Amino acid sequence: MAESGAGREKTADLPKIWYSRILQSTDVSVDLKNHFSSKEDVLPYIRKFRLFEPVPLEKSPKSIYYAKSRVRIPDRYRHAFKIWNGLLVISPKLRDVLIQFHLGKTALFEVPILQADGETPSDYPPHYILHVAETRDCFVPEASENVRQMMRHDETEPKPDAPWVSDARTDQLAVRASARVGIDLWAHAKLRERIFFSDRLKQAIDAAKVSRKGLELVAARVLP
Repeated sequence: MAESGAGREKTADLPKIWYSRILQSTDVSVDLKNHFSSKEDVLPYIRKFRLFEPVPLEKSPKSIYYAKSRVRIPDRYRHAFKIWNGLLVISPKLRDVLIQFHLGKTALFEVPILQADGETPSDYPPHYILHVAETRDCFVPEASENVRQMMRHDETEPKPDAPWVSDARTDQLAVRASARVGIDLWAHAKLRERIFFSDRLKQAIDAAKVSRKGLELVAARVLP
């Protein structure tokens, strides 16, 4: 059935929204470990990172260092990659783009990249942990594809409030247009391993010639 003129106009008015699969990807990991001031800070930080919850600067990683004697960041992933524990690291160039936009509670924690002894500076400049902590109630599971709710091993069906996960590389996420209002980078609290970008932020990343290979941005289906 042909779309009516009013329907086409309404669709055209919806903003473009993009999402990244980088937190689930196994292809963009670099052999770098994270160093904290205290061992007691590690697990709580990782949990908050994965749940998109904010943390104070003093509880964030202090540096990252080579897991081996020598590490090379692949050129195709030089602006966005993961390290041990699944943390998301971005380049200074991508950081310079992000800070021009509304990030809300999302933090950019500067971390020097050290050699394997954990003390000697490497040839790389300081990078940044991108800790997404701004969430919006945006995800529409019933209009998405290849997504499912998590279940415990002893459950036969998921609980109504169970978190959602996507199948790597095949998901097609649907989101509400209202999520875009007032923010340019965000997550959904009950959707694991996905972060969302406004179209104007995506265009700025493109204009800066920042490689989006690691971010793996995908166009979301946007609903009124």
